[in-house]
Amino acid sequence: MSEQNRENTISDNQDSKSFHDQMDELRGILEQNLRYTKTIHEFTPKDAIKRDEDFNKHLKEIADYTKASYAVLEKVDKWIFWQKIFFILKIFFIAIPIVLGIIYLPPLLESVLQPYQELLNSINSIKE
Repeated sequence: MSEQNRENTISDNQDSKSFHDQMDELRGILEQNLRYTKTIHEFTPKDAIKRDEDFNKHLKEIADYTKASYAVLEKVDKWIFWQKIFFILKIFFIAIPIVLGIIYLPPLLESVLQPYQELLNSINSIKE
């Protein structure tokens, strides 16, 4: 219940309740208010200086972890860079010879295989 509703309830019921009943109701409201206050007090820090020191300590730890993470990230970044370079080199050393082979090997193989082809043709002509 909100404060206005409680006040209205207390003022409306003043005529119908005795003084002791009204005091009991008021005592209950005060006890409830005291419980809320204790609960709020439990969740508030007891000493702000210690809280600030802990906060600064944790902030420093986080900064140290961030620096360490950044150092590892730089190493990973360098590793990725070199992996890209080696990939390009692998492509260069694998694809370029294949392309050159496709271009230059057929004429070379033709000149090497031509005497054997002539020999096979002569054998076939003898058979016929």
